[in-house]
Amino acid sequence: MLDSITKAVQKLEEKKVIKLVRYAVKEGATRIQIIDAVQAGLDAVGEYFEQNRYGVTDLMMAGIIFEEILKLDCLKLDSKSTEATIGTILLCTIECDLHDIGKSIFKSAALMSGFEVVDLGIDISPEKIVEETKRIEPDVIAISSIMASGVKYMKETNDLLVAAGLRDQVRIILGGLATHKDAVDYVGADAFTKDVYEGVNLCRQWVEGGVSHQL
Repeated sequence: MLDSITKAVQKLEEKKVIKLVRYAVKEGATRIQIIDAVQAGLDAVGEYFEQNRYGVTDLMMAGIIFEEILKLDCLKLDSKSTEATIGTILLCTIECDLHDIGKSIFKSAALMSGFEVVDLGIDISPEKIVEETKRIEPDVIAISSIMASGVKYMKETNDLLVAAGLRDQVRIILGGLATHKDAVDYVGADAFTKDVYEGVNLCRQWVEGGVSHQL
């Protein structure tokens, strides 16, 4: 059953995915098992995109499917419980980038870890990130991009935060295919990750005061 969910996600079969997820819950599958199966399908979609077998619209469709799964009552994640909140993450895909998959998975994992997540969406400008940082005062800013051009907007975001006197008040973690150690150094971010759960664990360590170095 879980393998069927993975294959349906990979094929972008939205209605079939929803039906299989509901059935899997009735059969006793846990939320984590289902999310893992969905993630495996999303990973396959990402590989297809890298191979030019899927385009940007397919990536967006995969992200929509994932969001629809998270809205199901049987899987809904409670992100509004103040008792469970350990910190706030401001999340977005950077300007000129429309992909949503990695961001959605990260959001899910962060919510399950007890974070409040403010998701700005896709194609978000550095100015908007700074504006929302002033308003929300997050502990972490998580920025994603699969486009090489995204790195310059990430750097612009960091520079604007420095100019606004906000940089020392927040951590920045980068994610997506466009990020790597050199990108972190260029941007001035604190860390990057290509593993969602590794990234969320690092954010948790940051808010708990356990990490002071780059990943």
